[in-house]
Amino acid sequence: MPSNRSIFIETPRVGRDNLSDSLDLLPGCWKCSSMLWMQSNGFPVLPGLILNAWTSETEAAVSTFCRDRNFSELLVRLEKPGDRWTRRRGGYMIPLRKVRSQVEELASEGMITILLEPASPYLDMFSLTSACDLETGKLDVEVVGPGFDASDILKSDILPHERFELFLGNKELKIKNPSQLQIKRLHLIGREDYKASFQRRLVKIGARLRNPSFPDEVMSAAAPGPDQEVLIQEAIHFLQTSGQTTILDHEEYEPIPSRFLNVFLGEFLRLFQRVKASKIHWRTLSLASSFLPHDRLVMWDFFSPEDYDTTVLSRL
Repeated sequence: MPSNRSIFIETPRVGRDNLSDSLDLLPGCWKCSSMLWMQSNGFPVLPGLILNAWTSETEAAVSTFCRDRNFSELLVRLEKPGDRWTRRRGGYMIPLRKVRSQVEELASEGMITILLEPASPYLDMFSLTSACDLETGKLDVEVVGPGFDASDILKSDILPHERFELFLGNKELKIKNPSQLQIKRLHLIGREDYKASFQRRLVKIGARLRNPSFPDEVMSAAAPGPDQEVLIQEAIHFLQTSGQTTILDHEEYEPIPSRFLNVFLGEFLRLFQRVKASKIHWRTLSLASSFLPHDRLVMWDFFSPEDYDTTVLSRL
């Protein structure tokens, strides 16, 4: 579903009054559209720019966006209209000098570039993904710890470190805040399994350093043993020299603090109640989010796996 229209959106400028106009530019783009919906409804998202071409206007906007915020890098996400998943990955940082070539490369492949505040995935404290059955209110939450990111779960790169199950309520039962929820932990990773995921994460980081867009190719080509050890050492060197040692500082997993889980559940509950009140006929609601340094929650995007029609967000 490629778009022939020029797309350029400054996300902080999107509010309830102009949300529909922005959504009209992004048919089939759940990452972009759900992010803009959350922006306009007061959910915690990163500010950024959405564009599908490099022009004098977008060049000036990127320059102003970064200068006003003192950014020397940006976090790149990407989306191909109509495709929830793509083989090419986003979620990596690039210096400003590479932004133009990145946008043009993605545009040549029919993709939209999402340039965000530079929140490094190597500094995430906890990342959570969730799936909720909207009829029963049953919510499953999966968590990875410090130095891991949401893509580790979403792309099945890493097995979750914790899993929780809870019920948000149905038509008869109204849950108003997280303190009313009964949370059941279904899984807590053991020491040896965490050590294996720790090593796997370092291999992935090493692979992303070599090929940010296609780390799978690097990982699949790395034979167990010496090849993977080289990637691990490259990752450790990069993390230490860049001062992003979050994962290295946590060689054992500590369960997510209840205050983090409650903050996340409070935001998910708000979203759940909006979806239920809208009477949109979804069966499932999924959400990905991360806690950044200083306990800052960021919600990445939400979607319903069986629905590719982003126009429903105008009714939400």
